[in-house]
Amino acid sequence: MKTGPGSKGRRPPRHGRGGIKLAYCDIPGNVYEHPEAVPAFRSGRRFTRVNPKELIPLPHGSLLYTLPGRLPVFFDDRTGHFAHFDEGPDGTPALAAAAFLSSAYLRTALPAFIKKEDAPVLPLWAYAGVVLRNGAFMVPAIRVDDDPRSDPALHENERLFAQKSRETTALFPENRLVAQLAKCSSEYRCLCARNFFLGRFEAPLPTSPACNARCLGCLSHQDAGDTGFCGSQERLADPPSPDEIAETILHHFGRVERAVASFGQGCEGEPLLRAADLAQAIQKVRAHDSRGTIALNTNGSLPGAAARLIDAGLDAIRVSMNSPTPEYYVRYYRPVNYTFGDVERTLEAALGAGIFVSINLFFLPGFTDMETEVESLCAFLDRFPVNMIQARNLNMDPDYYLDSIGFVESPAMGVRAMLALLREKYPRIRIGYYNPPKESWQG
Repeated sequence: MKTGPGSKGRRPPRHGRGGIKLAYCDIPGNVYEHPEAVPAFRSGRRFTRVNPKELIPLPHGSLLYTLPGRLPVFFDDRTGHFAHFDEGPDGTPALAAAAFLSSAYLRTALPAFIKKEDAPVLPLWAYAGVVLRNGAFMVPAIRVDDDPRSDPALHENERLFAQKSRETTALFPENRLVAQLAKCSSEYRCLCARNFFLGRFEAPLPTSPACNARCLGCLSHQDAGDTGFCGSQERLADPPSPDEIAETILHHFGRVERAVASFGQGCEGEPLLRAADLAQAIQKVRAHDSRGTIALNTNGSLPGAAARLIDAGLDAIRVSMNSPTPEYYVRYYRPVNYTFGDVERTLEAALGAGIFVSINLFFLPGFTDMETEVESLCAFLDRFPVNMIQARNLNMDPDYYLDSIGFVESPAMGVRAMLALLREKYPRIRIGYYNPPKESWQG
């Protein structure tokens, strides 16, 4: 990935440009609007012009980041090439800027930058392009789910949360699952865990300390000495018992309408490795309460274990993947003692059982929306007619990801065009972000 002729100038050419402005940072992290440079975005490894039609105001609760060791890229309309700069108009050293979007928003373009030789690998966030228009931050994004469960605006009453957290932990002082959720909601500010204490929406159920994959972007297990970055959170260390799991689910279902409780969270390994215990917990719940949706978020590695949970009363399953192309899948997940074929057999078993089936597809603009990947996805959906695609931003340094999976670039249609194609070709398949409650499945 290179910029064009004249790309090594320290500052962009001085020419007026109204409307959309390039956003960049200084080393301390202050964000600036460049008065001259024409902003650019990135798709895969290609730089692109900014499409104003794809811009929305920066969603409430989103974050802005400085990208260390990365220089901002702009479009030089004198030469018709992309170029980069390392100083702002006042001579201040410049770094590229990026946005991290609030939940339920899918980015459609990456930030445009050139890496310096000493650039570190970026930590586990999903980096989106960001520009300024009339002094306001704008991002290339689309909201894919209207469900408000993780909207930051619903999580700003810290006093109420602290009160509800104390009340619930006092009710279950010996429950290790409740203790883990207390840690996640306070130390990591996990909005899903906070919803459990606030008595609404979906309760997360982290239960498994072990995993049978070595995902490049694992949030809870990284060797910083090897990768250059650490996990976002510590993995669950003290797994709860079936009784503790059932107790937690029953508490949530007993006080929340349209409640969801889901195994498989960012702070744990693979829940299918505890299939016997989870099946027992599900049976205990269903012996007392038929309400609520019990869901499983999984890598889909163990079809027999998944079938056991379905037989016990599991309502929904969500199988995660970065790509329906086996080679790309294996290079990202790095599975241990399972294959992509096992994932397919899990989906086949779930569809055959008639439960609600989703795939959790990690999106990276310029990869996921490549024509070859879209063709692969359509062939996959023809074989496995799932009920829903949960569209999630891939939380990884884009260059580290593309280098690691052996990325072979081909033309990309754009994320918005991809979603439009899927909606037209598969009108029965929902596209969203969250595990929906069973009351909405026919809606």
